[in-house]
Amino acid sequence: MKNTYPRPPMFLTLLIAALVMAGCGIVPVKKYYLLNYIPMALQNRLNETPYPSIIRLKDLSIEEAYARPQIVYRQNAYQLQFYFYQVWAVKPARMINDLIFKHLVAVDIARGIVRRYDGGEKPDFELSGTIEAIDEYDSDQVWFAHMALRFQLTRTSDGQTVYSRRFDKRKRVFKNDPQSVVKEMSSIMEFIMNQVVGDLDQVLDSANGQRGVQ
Repeated sequence: MKNTYPRPPMFLTLLIAALVMAGCGIVPVKKYYLLNYIPMALQNRLNETPYPSIIRLKDLSIEEAYARPQIVYRQNAYQLQFYFYQVWAVKPARMINDLIFKHLVAVDIARGIVRRYDGGEKPDFELSGTIEAIDEYDSDQVWFAHMALRFQLTRTSDGQTVYSRRFDKRKRVFKNDPQSVVKEMSSIMEFIMNQVVGDLDQVLDSANGQRGVQ
C-alpha cells in the first residue's frame, strides 16, 4: 500500500510561494551623487575689484576611463572597478566644468567669465585643462577620495601659455561608503579651485600691470 501525506491548504501554499518570491525579488536601488560646495571669496586678493579681463572657460576634457556615470574605485594602481548602483547624477566632465564655472563667477575674479565664444567681445584669456582622475581608492581598511586635474591659461592675443598647474590630491575618508567619498571629493575640488583662483589673481594682476605701463 502506497504511503500518502496530508497536503497543506492551498492558501498556505500560495502564501509561502509569495514570501519566497518577495525575498528573491529585492532589487538594489541606484543612488545618484553630485560634487557640491559653496564657493568662498578669496582672502587677501591682490585686487579687490574684478580684473578688466574676459576669461573663456573651455570645458576641461576627461580621461576616457572616467567618462562614464558609474563611480570608479580602485584597490591598486593597475586596475579600475566600477560601482553599478552608485552613480553620478550628471556626467563627471559636465559636473566638474559646471563647478569650475560656478566658482569663477562667484568669486568675481574677472570682468567676464564665458563658456562659449559666439562672435561677441573676444576673451582675453582661455582657461582649459584635463580631468585626469576622479575615483575612490581603497587600501585595506582605509578609503581615500582622489582627484587629479590639470589647468592651463592661454593669452588669446598671441596663444602664449601664461599659467599651467597640475593638482593630484588624495584625502582620507573616515566612513567607508560612497557618500562620504563624494563629500571628500567635493572638499578636494573646493581646495583645488581656491588654489586656481589664487593663481589667477597673481596672473591677472601682473597682466593688468603690464597693460597699464604700455
